[in-house]
Amino acid sequence: MAYYTIGELIRDTRERRHYSQEELCYGICTASTLSRIENGLQTPGKKILEGLLQRLGIVDRIYNVFLNRQEREGYELEQQLTSCLGNRDFEQAERLAASIEARIQGHRGNSVHLKMEKQYLAFAKVLIEKEKGKKAEWVLKELLHTIHMTMPDFDGIHIRSRLLTYHEITILNNIGCAYYNLGRVLEGIQLLYGLKEYIESHTLHGDEISDKYPMILQNLSSWLGREGMHKDALKLCQAGIDYCIEYGKLHTFPMLLCNKACALAALEQYDVALEFFGQSIAVFQAINQHECAEQVKKYAMIHYGILI
Repeated sequence: MAYYTIGELIRDTRERRHYSQEELCYGICTASTLSRIENGLQTPGKKILEGLLQRLGIVDRIYNVFLNRQEREGYELEQQLTSCLGNRDFEQAERLAASIEARIQGHRGNSVHLKMEKQYLAFAKVLIEKEKGKKAEWVLKELLHTIHMTMPDFDGIHIRSRLLTYHEITILNNIGCAYYNLGRVLEGIQLLYGLKEYIESHTLHGDEISDKYPMILQNLSSWLGREGMHKDALKLCQAGIDYCIEYGKLHTFPMLLCNKACALAALEQYDVALEFFGQSIAVFQAINQHECAEQVKKYAMIHYGILI
């Protein structure tokens, strides 16, 4: 039986999708390194392998392996830190970030491999400092510095034909949010529309990307609604709702229902808006997000005079 090596998988997928070696490896490793990986002459580290496969849109479970003890320990620390950030446990997140930083400083291995670990750490530290009250201008500056670690020529808005890792998509989404929070509305909307189009036009798989797409639609629909572009917001809400239903993503689903209700109310379709406000509240309650459910009720009453 012939065995299909990881290098062959990368090369064959890259060629089927008509990507050059330079496009695929940009910011992750050199083209010569990628060539050696594809030809079975070099074993990639976990971070490099992860980035290459994500850009190719290969399902993420395929690279959930560890090549040595250090990579396993690093992966476990990153998973714990990601969980703490998601749960808003910033005290524990700060301790884990310090552990990861100490681990990186004590590592004398491949600098390319460390670059991706450093990018993850830098992004986590921005989120922690943001929670501590750092100004929005500082947050944007540091996010741009973080994305430039692997996308050095990114101009702040245009993704162009660049291939992205899931982590780069997350950082870019946060940059878009930072623009919007600073009143740079058009830049934020442009960047997130670019991310939306990127995800829609590339073959991407895995739980991470299926979480990011509805979040981008949620942000865009919310911003367009605030800018009075309610019909455009409505289309994005429906796209996000359809996606959440198809892929079983409940984290952003109730917020998209709320955004849709707001757009309908702004368009004076109050009866239908009431229905969607009710659905949003019911889903929030079903997933034990009772505070969010109460916020939706108050928002509907204060802004649209809709009593639920």
